[in-house]
Amino acid sequence: MKSAIATRQTSPYLTSLPAETPALPAERDFTTLDGRIVPRALGEIALRQHTALLIGGLLIGEWPEQL
Repeated sequence: MKSAIATRQTSPYLTSLPAETPALPAERDFTTLDGRIVPRALGEIALRQHTALLIGGLLIGEWPEQL
């Protein structure tokens, strides 16, 4: 049985260049695990700076208490 290993060449999600990052659906805010809404602009910045992850439609990261 072969195991699937993703590399930078085979997966667009493992790149650090913003131009190669897959596009996100337009004009939607993000939701966190605890149900908080993160504005799209703040979420995109966090994703580009690698301080957040988008997993299954949920944004995982640390956010200020007052959003």
